[in-house]
Amino acid sequence: MSIVKQILLQLHHGQSKKSIVRDMGLSKNTLRRYILLAQGSGYPLEQLIMFDDPQLEQVLYQKATVSKGHLYDLEELFPWIKEELRRTGVNRLILWGEYRKRYPAGYSYSQFCWHYGQWLKTQNASMIMEHDPGDKIFVDFAGKKLKYHDHETNKDIEVEFFAGILGHSQLSFACAVESQGSEDFLAACRKMLEYYGGSTRAIVSDNLKSGVIRASRYEPEITQSFNDFCNHYQMSVIPTRVAKPKDKPLIEGLIRILYSRIYAPLRNRTFHSLNEINLAITDLLEQHNNTMFSRRNESRRQVFEDSEKQYLKPLPADPFELKYYRTATVQKNSHILLGQDKHYYSVPMRYIGKQVSVIYTANDVNIFFENQRIAYHKRNRHMHKYTTVADHLPSNHRYMLGLSPDGFIQWGQAIAQDVALYMENLIKSKNHPEQAYKSCQGIQSLARKLGKEKLISACRTGLELKVYNYMFIRNIMESRQDVPLAPVPTLPFHENIRGPEAYQ
Repeated sequence: MSIVKQILLQLHHGQSKKSIVRDMGLSKNTLRRYILLAQGSGYPLEQLIMFDDPQLEQVLYQKATVSKGHLYDLEELFPWIKEELRRTGVNRLILWGEYRKRYPAGYSYSQFCWHYGQWLKTQNASMIMEHDPGDKIFVDFAGKKLKYHDHETNKDIEVEFFAGILGHSQLSFACAVESQGSEDFLAACRKMLEYYGGSTRAIVSDNLKSGVIRASRYEPEITQSFNDFCNHYQMSVIPTRVAKPKDKPLIEGLIRILYSRIYAPLRNRTFHSLNEINLAITDLLEQHNNTMFSRRNESRRQVFEDSEKQYLKPLPADPFELKYYRTATVQKNSHILLGQDKHYYSVPMRYIGKQVSVIYTANDVNIFFENQRIAYHKRNRHMHKYTTVADHLPSNHRYMLGLSPDGFIQWGQAIAQDVALYMENLIKSKNHPEQAYKSCQGIQSLARKLGKEKLISACRTGLELKVYNYMFIRNIMESRQDVPLAPVPTLPFHENIRGPEAYQ
């Protein structure tokens, strides 16, 4: 209104339109529009220049307010327009046509779009978020990946870029990991906390599959491993809403900054391992954290050291180990099979046939029944082997298994003496007889499927080579086709003596 009043004053003083345009830097059309407004107001120039700014605005634009009824009608339709635009094939032109059918004297298409755009801006207002020291860490993976060249495969391997940022000081962390899987995600989170030297009260993550099973606006379902991680470091989990980047503007902004401060400097370098990439990231990350804020005379590192570091909770003495969860059924030999390693672990005999929960880490295996731990073992990755606690297999309870060494030896004796001797040596080769039961049962199954003659020949070969295991017998029997039996040893056999001494 101050500019309008200057125009009116110069017109009142007799200034020409040409000089007004030149002196005030206006276009001719703008000046013409203001003159028409003044002429249409019904007031002389002498009176118009006496009005204050609010009165002058009301007088000049009073006729323009007549169309506000059209605006009210249109504004009532904005929520409906927003929903309709999400439907397939619907655009603003179609909705404008429907609007004009309802309101023939309504706005033109350009005004329709302009008013709708202005309304949308009011729906997306941003909020200033203040973060207390030691309160939150924000984490996410970048959309763009880094890569290194593998000499062995002669291929480029893409890796994920993980980033984290403290809410108060904005001290940043970044590293490259092989994937977004749970192991790599939690390993990156652990490195981040070790970098900061403490943990916050909460960790805010995007709806990553490695951290969130089911995304929800109100009750997201967190993965068990991510819950275990946060419980270990005494942090709460706060997943963001789906497709709501404004819930985590700090981490979104950090990734954009690191594209310039890490990705760009590394773009022409060739790496040959993940470790090389992380060494380069570490150097550039320190430069980033020590760079002064654009409008503050301090860096992220300085703010962290001065006002946030003391509010972090100390880390536990033992670092977090990722836990894996499985269920298993206790077999008749009083062991369960850990499928990942194909290794057997003993369980107290009274749980035979029960379904148990197995929770294992890189170093330990814990077995639970109805939330009570019933067995603990150090993890062993040797395939097809047994880890057994002697107390789990008391000899006076063997009858509960329905299996015994004598039973297998007698079964072999019914076929041939060589089979009986092989079964006995197989049982003796284990620390506990029960550990051989599965192998003995496998040999019994081979006899039913492939025939007793092949079993006798295979057992003789095993006795000669002193190899006692199921897989050896299976390979021998499956590879032989109508092979004549090996000659029977001429040494006398003593029925009451077991072991190799029987042939002496």
